[in-house]
Amino acid sequence: MKLSRKILCAALILLAAAGTVFGGGRQAQTFPAKDITLIVPWNPGGSSDLIGRLLAADMEKTLGVKITVVNTPGATGTVGMNDCFLKPHDGYTLIANATPYTHGILGLANWKPADWSFLGAYYVPGIIAVNKNSPYKTIKQLVDAIAANPGKITGGTAGVGSSGFVNMEVLKSAIPELKNYEHISYSGGAPAVTATLAGEVVFTPQLSNEMIDLLRSGDLIALATLTVDDLKLDGVSYTIPSIKNAYPAAAKILPCGDAFGLLFPSDVPQETQKILESAYLKACQTEAAKKFAAEKGVVLQAMTLDESNALTIADAKLKGWILYDSGAAPKPPADFGIPRP
Repeated sequence: MKLSRKILCAALILLAAAGTVFGGGRQAQTFPAKDITLIVPWNPGGSSDLIGRLLAADMEKTLGVKITVVNTPGATGTVGMNDCFLKPHDGYTLIANATPYTHGILGLANWKPADWSFLGAYYVPGIIAVNKNSPYKTIKQLVDAIAANPGKITGGTAGVGSSGFVNMEVLKSAIPELKNYEHISYSGGAPAVTATLAGEVVFTPQLSNEMIDLLRSGDLIALATLTVDDLKLDGVSYTIPSIKNAYPAAAKILPCGDAFGLLFPSDVPQETQKILESAYLKACQTEAAKKFAAEKGVVLQAMTLDESNALTIADAKLKGWILYDSGAAPKPPADFGIPRP
């Protein structure tokens, strides 16, 4: 009888332990319990792709699971982001992209900027560049040509809603002559830069890390940086002048660039969000992350969730309303919870 009681007690202990693991323990189980998918909603080689893969490589080690990177381009990043949004909001599907504030107002998606939590790792400045054989040697020469030849001077970007496209739309509010350029869409930042190199388009207003190697080689020439101050990049033999030097009115809308990092739906459980944030912040402190900043001409910011989400709202207020007021965005930011600044 005593033996039976001992066996019974042991069985009850085992059952209790099993209940912790397989029952209520599912709620308490530490995230992640399986592999994670990171969707890059652009083609390989652009800012989102490079930064997403860099962060994922170290986060895998911290989280102890594999992070599979999947490129799902289309509709200016909306296809991949919609794929993520339709999956369970459990933290197992992430997005590598920039601040998510233009999709709704451009009519590409129904979700609001606040529907996403953002982790902004790097700030990437916009640069207006031409190929080395361009007749335009200064930003003023280029803008004068755009003004004199409506619809003839082409600029290549990663598409409507991309950083390069938004840069130009925002600049139009300060430099009206830019309204005369002809916008050409490509499937990503890298193809837009390649098109500029090949002479398919006259210039590109894309991001620094997408053209840094070509700036170093001299195959592309930077006419202006869309930063508040002049920009010196490692390996580039000259200092890139801020566009405000030639057009002081542009100072009010600078900087024009974007923060890039990771996103996931904002209703992912808070405990899971904090685990992802912690792994991401650790990835931002690695030598690889610091080396990437120097090599690619970007600024390592390693912003927290709170800081990144505040940046999203600030960009939505300033740039979102400029896009709407200019007619580039058909839907008012107010429809997506964004008041005028």
